[in-house]
Amino acid sequence: MASWDLSVTVEDLGPDAPALTLSVTSDLHVGGVILKLVEKTQMQLDWSDHALWWEQKQRWLLWTAWTLEKYGIHADAQLLFMPQHKPLRLGLPSGITLRLRTSFSSPVFNTVMCICRMLNIRHPEELSLLRPIEEKKKKKDKNSAEEIYDLTEVPLTSASRPCLYNGMPAHFADSEQMEAIYKMLSFTQPPPAPEVVAKQYRPASVVDKAHINGRWLDSSRCLMQQGIQENDKLWLRFKYFAFYDIEPKVCVYPCFCINV
Repeated sequence: MASWDLSVTVEDLGPDAPALTLSVTSDLHVGGVILKLVEKTQMQLDWSDHALWWEQKQRWLLWTAWTLEKYGIHADAQLLFMPQHKPLRLGLPSGITLRLRTSFSSPVFNTVMCICRMLNIRHPEELSLLRPIEEKKKKKDKNSAEEIYDLTEVPLTSASRPCLYNGMPAHFADSEQMEAIYKMLSFTQPPPAPEVVAKQYRPASVVDKAHINGRWLDSSRCLMQQGIQENDKLWLRFKYFAFYDIEPKVCVYPCFCINV
């Protein structure tokens, strides 16, 4: 089978780095393409979280056993080799903003499940991600700077329920800073000042409400497919309100619950 050139941009080489050209055949599987890329970059990195993103088709090439022919990839394809997990700014309903690493390749439903698992939030099926309201540009105010709590160092876990240590997830007990952030999230935050509430956006008509509802992300598509980039801000909000009979005396979760 004749070989042809495939152009792949490696994100870790920098934004100004030229794309790498690989000599491939149509029967080469995606895993073989990744192996060629790693060998050509000659960089000693952990590539386990990296995957190929097809820019024109807006899809991840996650099935590494599939061949280029099966994916329909030809010489004109624009591929990007980058990590699947990237930092994201997440606004909680309590007004707190977190910066954490999350999956840009999984469906939004699975991404919300992973975020809630990391933060020890129960019933993640009630929550989803929402694009924030665009605020009008105002003069910079030093006192209005947004405080962001960095959780990018928290390791990602695939366990269905996090291991507990001293009543909190074990990954928050690695440092005093992480422990302080978790305890801060576990307690009810004071209500915002009346002037802050007065400045918050409120829909004035049915059209405004429809505009807000149109900002919900599609739960079946990943963040990259919906135009979300690294360090973008999203809101974690209640989308489906399911009411449970909560009885503190018979609660089976003897641990802190994040106050969202």
